[in-house]
Order: sequence, then structure tokens, then C-alpha cells
Amino acid sequence: MPDYNGVVAIPHVSKRPAVWVCLALCLSLMAVLAACDPGAPPPATPLPAGEPKVEVAQGAGAQAAPASPALAAPTPTPVPVSGRLVLWHSWAGADGDALAEILANFQREYPGVTVDTLFVAYPDLAQGYADAVNGRGGPDLVLAPTWWISDFVDIGVVQPLDALVTPAELDAYWPAAVDNLRWRGQVYGLPTNFELVSLFVNKALAGAGGAPKTTADLLAQAQAAPTQGVGLYDNLYHLFWGIPAYGGRLFDKNGDVVLDQGGDTAGYLAWLRAIAQSAGSYVDSDYGMILDRFKKGEFAYFVDGPWSIGDLTTALGDNLAVAPLPAGPAGAAGPWLHADGAFVNPRVAPEQQTLALLFARYLTSADSGAVLARVANRLPGNRSASIGDNTLLQGFMDQAATAQSMPNIPEMQQVWGYGGDMVIKVVAGDADPVATVKQTAALINEANGK
Repeated sequence: MPDYNGVVAIPHVSKRPAVWVCLALCLSLMAVLAACDPGAPPPATPLPAGEPKVEVAQGAGAQAAPASPALAAPTPTPVPVSGRLVLWHSWAGADGDALAEILANFQREYPGVTVDTLFVAYPDLAQGYADAVNGRGGPDLVLAPTWWISDFVDIGVVQPLDALVTPAELDAYWPAAVDNLRWRGQVYGLPTNFELVSLFVNKALAGAGGAPKTTADLLAQAQAAPTQGVGLYDNLYHLFWGIPAYGGRLFDKNGDVVLDQGGDTAGYLAWLRAIAQSAGSYVDSDYGMILDRFKKGEFAYFVDGPWSIGDLTTALGDNLAVAPLPAGPAGAAGPWLHADGAFVNPRVAPEQQTLALLFARYLTSADSGAVLARVANRLPGNRSASIGDNTLLQGFMDQAATAQSMPNIPEMQQVWGYGGDMVIKVVAGDADPVATVKQTAALINEANGK
């Protein structure tokens, strides 16, 4: 997974009534004969030495209940899952180390399936995968980011999973992460990990009451003392969280921009301008400058993502914490969440899709998510994954509870430019917030042919 800066039922066996002695003897003889059945599956044939493999063992069925107090029915012979998978990915560095550990765990738990992995450099992965699948080749599954879903679906190189994965299985993941891997109402991937922004806190500078719970509290702290100010990167991805906090929405169900219909997006823009006008606080498009000032301890709060944890920990040590983004007048902050996922090749045989989903489920399980967090400092898509004592990652996991899926629709292409201009006009200029929001919605809809 590149660094973005910019998945055995146990059969029920009922007890049988007591039988006559002669019948018990007959059953005993039958049990002995069954044990010698030449049709029983042979042991798996070992692969040649040195061949890379990850093997999978299917859990056995339940032991049969006894036929009588003196005679137990034979235990069914488990049928192991077997086969061979090919996985393409671009996970390198710590991400690659996490994947290697997960594969090793998979091998110990499930013998029988060989997983061949191929690393493909991130810039080449999307096109290489699409070309291979369209050529009736390619891997059984691929690990990829959400950015490619629309193109993958349009050219038919990813399998919809709604008929293959149950709603109960999807409930194991963060809802926004699942939504982020949907396209036109269908789920195409199982989330391995995700990213979003939250509130970094310099505990040495935070107010006496700790991190602010509301935007009003944050503004009050910033105005009270420059060292209790905040750094906000003037980028729609970093700032969107406040729009739902003020009751606003970006799109309706038809893809029309409705920033000016309901809620108070203009009120959020006015709040941003007040923050920018407070000594020691910044709403600026110079990301490097804001990051550097926070590392130097010039202000107490900084909105950013988990990619900065390493750098900020080096600078601030134990003084660094992560808190929820402040709520607005309409409720909790709703930062955008984007996810990476495991996607299945739609052109492989059904049995290969079953094997691919077996590994995809394992890769996105709570146990594998814990490995991703511990080894790669990633936010696991499985919401039951243990983060251990990593309080910084846990802060971002907590934020995911109120996150919104970053839209994966074509209309977003026009949002980035016009939405960014909307913030600049109000924060850096003197544009009227209400008029600017209305104008921005009209411009985006017009550009999208709405």
C-alpha cells in the first residue's frame, strides 16, 4: 500500500436412540470398514522444495454425537482447501513487512493453498493489472487504493462482492471504509486500511481543559493565547470535516452540489476566517510551513493525518496526542475517509474467486489488522483490530466512527478546484460567506452539466 501524502459451517449431528446389542455390533463392523475406505482423500502432496507457498487448513467439522453410551460414531475426515493464488500488490517497506507477517500467519493457520505474490511498483500497478485482466490473465486478486475503482469497474476488471460477502461480514469493517469501496451502489473491495485527518495535540501547550470539544471552544482558546492556536492546511480534504459539523452536505443522491441547501456551510467558512485572524493560528496553503511551526511548538493544535505520526513524534515525543476533531453546532465533525482494499479478478474461475476471498477475508481480519497497526503504523479497516498501546493510532481509529466516505463519483473532479477557491475567497479575502457558498455550488453544478 503506497504512502499517500498527495474473508466452516459445522454440521449439526443429532443423537440417535439406543440400539439393540446385535445392531451395535453391526455398526462397529461398519465403522471399521469405513475407516479403511480407499476413497478417503489422500494426504496433500508436498510442493517442490524451495517453492514459495502459503498454505491454508480448513477447520474440521464437528465430531459426531455417540450412537449409544458404548459406541461412538466415526469422526468425519476433514476436506482441506487446496489450490493456488496469485496476488499483486505495491506494498513496500514496513507495509511489505506487515504483509510478509500476515502471509506467514496465514500459512500456519491454513495449509493447502499456495499464494504467489508479485510486487508491482505503484505507478505501474493500475495499468498493469487492467491490461493483464483484459488479456485473460493477471492475478486472482490485487491490493489497490480507492482511487482506481471507477476506472476498474468501467473496464470490467474487478468483481462486485455483494453476492459473495454477507452484510454481517461487512459489519466487521468501519462503515465509511466499506462505503469508500463502493461504486454505483455495489461493493468491490474489502478494506485493508484507511486514512483520514484528526486533531494532533501538543499537550504541553493545550488549554487547562485539554483539547477543545467544539469549534467554539477551539476559537476561544486560539483567541485567548497564540500558543493555544491551531494550524489548518487550506485544502478541501483537510478542511471538509467542518462542513458536516455545521450541518452542510456536499452532494445529494443525484450528484448535485447542495452546499447552499440546508445546514450552515457559510457559518463554517466564517469560523475559518476568525481562526485565521487569531494571532498564532493559521489557515494556509503552505503545508510545510504549518507542519514546521507545530513541530517547533508555536501552537497547540494541528489537523493532519496518520502519515505525520513519525515526524511529529520525533519532534514532540510524549507531548504528542491525537484527539477528536471538534464538533460544530450541528454535531460531530465528519472528516473524509479513503481506503485501500483487496479486489478480486472477475475473469478467473469461481473456485479461484472463492480462494481469493478466503485470503481477502484473512488479510482484512481483526488479527491481520493488528499486524498492520503494529508493523506498518496503518489504520486497519477492521474496526475490531487491536491497536495495543498505540494511543496515537487509536485516536485516528476513534475518529473513524464519525468519518464520511470521500465521494468516488465523477462530479468530484470539479469540486477540488472550485471548493478550494471557495475557502480562499472567504478566509484570505473579504468575500461574503453566504454568497460565496451559493456561487460555488452553482459553478460546480454548471461545470458538471447539472
